[in-house]
Amino acid sequence: MAAAGLQRRKVELLLEEVEHLPTLPGVSLHVLPLVMASPPRPRDIQLAIEVDPTLAARTLKLAIDLGHPAEAMMSIDAALHAVPLDALTASLLSIDPVDPDVLHGVELVRLWRHALATAMACQVIATRVGTVPPETAFLAGLLHDIGQVALRVLMPRAYAQVLERLRTGRADLLEAEREVFGVDHAVVGRQLAQRWGFAEPLQSVIWLHHQAQIPAANRGARGGLTELVRLADLLARQHGFSYHAAEQIPENTAEVAERLGLSGVQAEQIGRQVASAIELNAGRAGLRDEPSPTELGRVLLGANVRLGELYRSGYSLCHTAQAEFRQASLLLELNAALATCHSTRAVLETVATTACNALGLRVAVPYAVATDGSYVEGVRCTSSGGIEEHFLHDIAGTDRLEPVPARPPMPFPVSSAPVRAERTEGWLFERCGADLGSGPFYAAAMAVADTKLGAIVFSIGDPPHELTSQEAHQIASVAGIAGIALKRAQAEADLVALSEELANVNRQLQAAHHKSLQERNVASLSEMAMGAAHEINNPLAIISGRAQQLAAQQDDAATRDILQTIIDQADRISEIITELRAFAKPPAPKREPVDAAALARRLADELRPQGASAEVPIAVDADEGVPPIEVDPDQVAAALGEIVRNAVEACSHAEGGTVTLLVQALAAERSVRFVVTDDGPGMDPTVRARAFDPFYSGYEAGRRRGLGLPRAYRAVQANGGDITLESAPGGGTTVRVTFPAFQPAPPEPANGSARA
Repeated sequence: MAAAGLQRRKVELLLEEVEHLPTLPGVSLHVLPLVMASPPRPRDIQLAIEVDPTLAARTLKLAIDLGHPAEAMMSIDAALHAVPLDALTASLLSIDPVDPDVLHGVELVRLWRHALATAMACQVIATRVGTVPPETAFLAGLLHDIGQVALRVLMPRAYAQVLERLRTGRADLLEAEREVFGVDHAVVGRQLAQRWGFAEPLQSVIWLHHQAQIPAANRGARGGLTELVRLADLLARQHGFSYHAAEQIPENTAEVAERLGLSGVQAEQIGRQVASAIELNAGRAGLRDEPSPTELGRVLLGANVRLGELYRSGYSLCHTAQAEFRQASLLLELNAALATCHSTRAVLETVATTACNALGLRVAVPYAVATDGSYVEGVRCTSSGGIEEHFLHDIAGTDRLEPVPARPPMPFPVSSAPVRAERTEGWLFERCGADLGSGPFYAAAMAVADTKLGAIVFSIGDPPHELTSQEAHQIASVAGIAGIALKRAQAEADLVALSEELANVNRQLQAAHHKSLQERNVASLSEMAMGAAHEINNPLAIISGRAQQLAAQQDDAATRDILQTIIDQADRISEIITELRAFAKPPAPKREPVDAAALARRLADELRPQGASAEVPIAVDADEGVPPIEVDPDQVAAALGEIVRNAVEACSHAEGGTVTLLVQALAAERSVRFVVTDDGPGMDPTVRARAFDPFYSGYEAGRRRGLGLPRAYRAVQANGGDITLESAPGGGTTVRVTFPAFQPAPPEPANGSARA
């Protein structure tokens, strides 16, 4: 957990530096000549911005930075009316194109097309529904995956690991992102939207559009915007505009459409309408273009020349304004400055610069301890007032920091009294002592209610000297105010984390509810099957016996054949009854430690002849060091066999189908997972929803009895496991079967220890 928290914090710090996101090279080649035209034509520029998520976000942020209320900036048209043309021109001249290697490595063009298709679908849905302005819906659809854009362009090598997990079927998109980054793109997008000042409805769309049930508190005054974008996102993905090649779409689009007052047929019509019209907009945006380095370089050079001209013309005014701003900033009260800080880093930087500039410190290093005590976050500031370093220091495996002294050496409150830093902050001197210079050094604790949240480590200005009473009082006051601000920033961060966790719990509750309904359905049908088998078996035995007696007494061959047919069909019914009894009351599992990887390989070897006869290869792969599981090996093998046979049969209907059986060790969950994937035709939502229902078969009548997967479901449950299924038409099927890893019993204590 500490490693995940540290990785997440690194992502957050990277996002805090992001002012704008780069765009595609083709888009740059298309937009920059429009901006450099003399004079620029606003309508042409608007058309280009309306089909690109990063340019739309840049324009919206620019309008908000200029002081316009975020609530009024709910469409691209509104933002463009709020931004002067020269300011917009200067901003667009500085756009950065994505590196070509990144472009292909993380499938950026596919993601851009998905954003555009979603925006177009949003506009059509809003026009049909009438509860949201179409221009607002279009902007929300264009920006809904801005967090995914940020992760792909800022950390492409790490995101390639996410895409690899998706291709191997090891996790869904959000789960894979959390495994790699400690956070998913919905949360990242919300953080960017918050930092850039976007209106609350847009933040909610970016954060919650993956949720099946939107919390009432996050639906916003525009009611239905998030649900509308969710439907548009599903339609775009369903009609070929997915944001990664290996994507599967498990949700029923018709159900989402019905919550907005649309029928499934209407939703399908909207999807086809977008699919037929998108190429016109894609061409206008430059999504089909990949310029040569020479073409792109020539356009970028022209943009730099034009940007230089604009810079020189406004340099004098800008220089004067910056000087006045710096002078005014130094006059602000510390309390007022900290009131605007909403993150730990912002508090630390404000404290450091204020302490150096206003109090004449030679060096100041304020730091904060993470709420879980696993790491320290701090900044180092010099007497010039500039931040020279921002750092994270892992303390999870070391001794915790010194507590606040019970009896301070000076007459100040225990929470803020400065003490000699050499006695309490040894870790800091070990880490960056050479950069701190000569002492003496002091530390003033930033604390609330005698709880230490961090400290300010500092040295008084040139020449270095011992701390005076007046200086100590000033530093103590700064540390006391800083402690309150730090507590508030940490509380806000905890609240955000809690809301994100609640959203995740909501999704888990929905899954648990579906599982509960499935289990009750299976149990009810099992009871019915047991009763039916009992009631049918007795009269069936009489029918079969009488038919055998009559057959023995008949000399007529034709009559004997008829009676033999009755006997054969009675035997067939008897076999079905035996099957029903086995399903209704399966034998109790005989559990023992089982090598999961070896079980999977044996099963694959047994089923390969069946796969070969259907021309479907069966591959098996296992992680290194997969722990054993405690199950009934025969029952689990039978359950996995049903799943693999179903996959083979599905692939036999598709040319070149392949079935893969993976065995994964989930160390964090202390469990082992079998993953059966096939690239067959997949299941439609109706078949997928009833896949584990007894007596239901997706094949034509007479082909199957519909007990294979239900038997597997019951066997997995009986052995303490869990089974899930994901499938989409044309996207194949993935079944995950998870069992707890075997936990050996602790060794018996020695006799002496037992007596003690």
